[in-house]
Amino acid sequence: MPVGEADKGFSAEKGKVYYLIKGNLTYIDWWHEELGNEPFDHSGILSTYFIRPGLIYGLSDKLNIYINSTLGIRQMHWYGQNESIHHRDETSLTNYINAQGGLMGDSRLILRHLIRKTETGKGFRVYTGYGVTIPSKSVLTSDPFFLDGNEQKEHRHFSLSNGTYNGIIESQIFYRRIENPVFIGGFIFIEKPISESDFGYLPSTVTTISLSTSFMNFDQRESSIDYGLSLVHASQGYWNNLPAPNSKSLTVIPSIGYLFNSILGGISINLQKPLYISGAYASNEGDIEQTSSVWQLSFSMRFLTRSN
Repeated sequence: MPVGEADKGFSAEKGKVYYLIKGNLTYIDWWHEELGNEPFDHSGILSTYFIRPGLIYGLSDKLNIYINSTLGIRQMHWYGQNESIHHRDETSLTNYINAQGGLMGDSRLILRHLIRKTETGKGFRVYTGYGVTIPSKSVLTSDPFFLDGNEQKEHRHFSLSNGTYNGIIESQIFYRRIENPVFIGGFIFIEKPISESDFGYLPSTVTTISLSTSFMNFDQRESSIDYGLSLVHASQGYWNNLPAPNSKSLTVIPSIGYLFNSILGGISINLQKPLYISGAYASNEGDIEQTSSVWQLSFSMRFLTRSN
């Protein structure tokens, strides 16, 4: 389980089903300078809580299908005593002037071709996958940056979904060994919007390159310490064909995790620290002075059952 990625680095044999659960907490402590008619600093905390149930089913000796869905909440805590049209205490569960609320996030469906699959002992695991992201109704319904030049009014900057169907391409290559490090490899994951949302938003194409390695403790729990490093590039996004501020970014994410077996299945607990190389926190305001500190904590679990 490469640093919390419950669906990566393994496959299901024909007729078998693996059930997966991934939980994620993202904590963003942000600040930006005074803005427009609000001559005071803006700051707050945006917390995101996701649960992603899913499964991997072995269609054949060479094909797996992966399905997951997202349940989640984004919650903004606004610092300061001043009222702002940009920020306030609120969550993604509720509707707002330019947002549809809800609990459901995006879902994914990926068909994987198992090019090589070493289940035990040493050897390569090489997979490719093609799929689609299915959006939810929890979306922004208008441009929160007012790029068309209209007078800025109360608005929200965050939602659970971008509101677009996205094409997915992925490649995985891992090597399993019988001595430390017992698992080495990585994956490339590209998610590209097929078209803009019903409300004129075209999100970034996001490319993730991730490397990881695992060191076994050789104890009764068959536990391991996992290390990872991801590079995430987001291309320019657009609202109504106008470039969206902060949508283009390059982020490095080092991570560390602890994996162990239990009566429930394999469980992984992981800590990530995203670092912006270029760009900025995407849900913040436009091209102004701003800072943010981001931490992510996640857990993953997978267990096997047999199909009838």
